[in-house]
Amino acid sequence: MAYPNNPSSPTELLTSLPDKFEAARHSGQLFFFESTAKDVYSSGRRFNLRCCPALLNKAKAKADALAALKKDGSPEAKRQRIANGDGEEHNKQNTAEPFKPPYVPELYVGCLEGLEDEPGMSILLNKYAVLPEHMLLCPPTYQPQNLPPTPPQLALAHQILVAASRHPTRPRRLLAFYNGGEGAGASQKWRHLQFIEVPGGRAPVEEWVQGVRFDQPNEPVVVPDLPYLHIVHPLPPIHSITYPPTSESSSELIDFLAPALMKCLDLAIDSLRFDGGKKDGGWNLLMTLEHLHLIPRSSPSFALDPPHEALELNSLGYAGMMLVRSEEEEKALLAKVEQDGGLMKVLKECGVPREWGEKAIEAAQIQHGMEQHS
Repeated sequence: MAYPNNPSSPTELLTSLPDKFEAARHSGQLFFFESTAKDVYSSGRRFNLRCCPALLNKAKAKADALAALKKDGSPEAKRQRIANGDGEEHNKQNTAEPFKPPYVPELYVGCLEGLEDEPGMSILLNKYAVLPEHMLLCPPTYQPQNLPPTPPQLALAHQILVAASRHPTRPRRLLAFYNGGEGAGASQKWRHLQFIEVPGGRAPVEEWVQGVRFDQPNEPVVVPDLPYLHIVHPLPPIHSITYPPTSESSSELIDFLAPALMKCLDLAIDSLRFDGGKKDGGWNLLMTLEHLHLIPRSSPSFALDPPHEALELNSLGYAGMMLVRSEEEEKALLAKVEQDGGLMKVLKECGVPREWGEKAIEAAQIQHGMEQHS
């Protein structure tokens, strides 16, 4: 088993990630579910729609993957089977708390030193991966997923994004996301930020907010032309970010992210309170190199017509990346929304009305004006 006791840099961990992913896959400890993806334009906006039939029966997909490994006669596969006791039988992962050390060695990528005296963070591979090299950033002791990450944790996530974009041999764009509570798609109660490489290099959501005007670089805004409440805060220009980070640059980043996150959360809470909305629906957090996005939720899923099950929606849905489990499910989804706002209808029904955020901002401006004249 593996323990997080030898911190590395984000660049070093990203360098080792491809080999770690392939080794975990061939060991039987990580299950990679094949999928196909395509861009769909709905009501003039781009979405990335991915179809993964294996998710219809995850147990069968796992069994098929292990059977394929046993049929693999390569020396490396034989070595892995001997070392791991044929995969699943040797799996000592804590199923109740899979993000708690010690870790299954094949799923452990490494760890990062904590910032501002906080504990370090571990990087783990997602055991059930639809996208290659899907990784998680987790604290070594329990912290709840329904509360926000701390500013130093968010800064570590940002440093991973920067390290990926400036990697010396394989630069790429990653997306960081956080499902804040079960109502927002969280499947585990142990805190974990997630990272994927964005197909095509840019998440659709960044195109949706491209024309948003920020009058002040340290204030969030409500995206005006989306049908649900989508709060976005600008991040420091990438050219201004020091990498590798120094203690001084890390502190400056934390000092920026702390109020940015707090203002986004305050606006979300004020919006729900202002209009008496549901308080326990959770929220989704997205982070790119350009923006911090926060989306309050009202429902974890979007109902499809029978016999299809409801479409589960987490942060990636609000990044413009939706996941279906069959071509039939995809057709049912598109048919249901075609005449009623397109795929934005899904985000609208699972989010909260944009108008709530606009009313909250207006009320705050009135209050600020009264305080100035008092």
